[in-house]
Amino acid sequence: MKALLLALLTTPLHAIGFANGVKIGEVTDTSAVIWVRLTERPDADRRIDKWDEELPMPWSAPGIAGNVQLTLTPEASIAGKIRGVVSKGSDCCHQFQVSTLNPATTYQFTIKGAAVVGPESVHVEEATITGFFTTAPFPTTDKPLTFVVSTCQDFPRRDDMSNGHKIYKSMLELKPSFFVQTGDTLYYDKPNPHAKDIATARYKWNRLFALPNLREFHRQVPSYWLHDDHDVLKNDCWPGQTYGDLTWEQGLKVWAEQIPQSDKPYRTFRWGKHVQVWFPEGREYRSPNNMKDGPEKSIFGKEQWAWIKKTMEKSDATHKFFVSATPVVGPDRKNKKDNHANEGFHHEGERLRKFLSSIPGCVVINGDRHWQYHSIDPETGLQEFGSGPASDVHANGWSQDNKLPAHQFLRVKGGFLSVKADASQAILQHHDVDGKITNKVTLSAPGE
Repeated sequence: MKALLLALLTTPLHAIGFANGVKIGEVTDTSAVIWVRLTERPDADRRIDKWDEELPMPWSAPGIAGNVQLTLTPEASIAGKIRGVVSKGSDCCHQFQVSTLNPATTYQFTIKGAAVVGPESVHVEEATITGFFTTAPFPTTDKPLTFVVSTCQDFPRRDDMSNGHKIYKSMLELKPSFFVQTGDTLYYDKPNPHAKDIATARYKWNRLFALPNLREFHRQVPSYWLHDDHDVLKNDCWPGQTYGDLTWEQGLKVWAEQIPQSDKPYRTFRWGKHVQVWFPEGREYRSPNNMKDGPEKSIFGKEQWAWIKKTMEKSDATHKFFVSATPVVGPDRKNKKDNHANEGFHHEGERLRKFLSSIPGCVVINGDRHWQYHSIDPETGLQEFGSGPASDVHANGWSQDNKLPAHQFLRVKGGFLSVKADASQAILQHHDVDGKITNKVTLSAPGE
């Protein structure tokens, strides 16, 4: 029986497509990066959804080499059509760098793909996918907006087994201007399978983003992405380490293939007069976790610190959101040594909290922790909002009964965070996976 099933599952299908949809990233008032991957089939292979080492991987979406072409409407001063080549060496992914766009403008796009398949490579297959996005408003534009934030998800712990995580449908109902994934997008070091080589790492990306809820969301909502330990290599990792045969360099290569990229992994984006968001990088420049704490031990490194200080002090945005892949305030578990809320990086953590609390209108939003919370640092007054994991089954690591003095809100369940900001206030809300509000905090704008 297994031999027959193996033969059926490996029989090539002759309709190529975009099984992983698109990702619209790094959007500014004049530019965007649009990611796409050409695949052998229009959808993932769902004929088997049970892990078995002897069978082809369930929900597989193999890539196929070929050509892709982007058409944008209204046409920007780019040539109107942008072409690219996809190959197995980059997992058949391509990123269109789109510039000279107009602020606060909705763009429709169509991506066409073509691949030569079949005996003697004589048959050309074609596929099409569409999407849309709206650029950021000009930095002086007085316009309210909503954005959403999530963290900690993986394929086995999805709460809708056929369609993917429920939060994507719930977030879409809020019509957010953009979405932030704060890291741990998936887990190389969790089973079924453990990704200890580059092929399996790519597979874990391909099957997750073939889920319908994720595909539909990312087809129409611009996103910004941070990576953390589990979606680069393994738990609490730092540069130079390996996970099985997967090297640190390979982990970063796969990340760069699968996610829309900017020149630097740390960056900031302005959305009108009232909102600016910062995305610091917490893995690529860090000291080893087991290094003795002190002034030289750092998660950010000197160059990034200088950038954080310069850009935040210069900003005249009403609300400044420092979005971190890991906690800055916490509290976190005493056995952890990986973030600014831990003793392992206590010296830099104190420095960071003091600096951020000195910036008018600054609030920390973080991922990594598998529970939702709102905390206020007792020493500096810095406020932090943890979005919580993407599903209830992914919530763990903290007791609901362990509410500490810093906690203004604590909920050991899954969901997401939404932020509504305008000239007078920022409203931060925790939601459950179905979108129901479980916590609401209103912060007045500085000077109000």
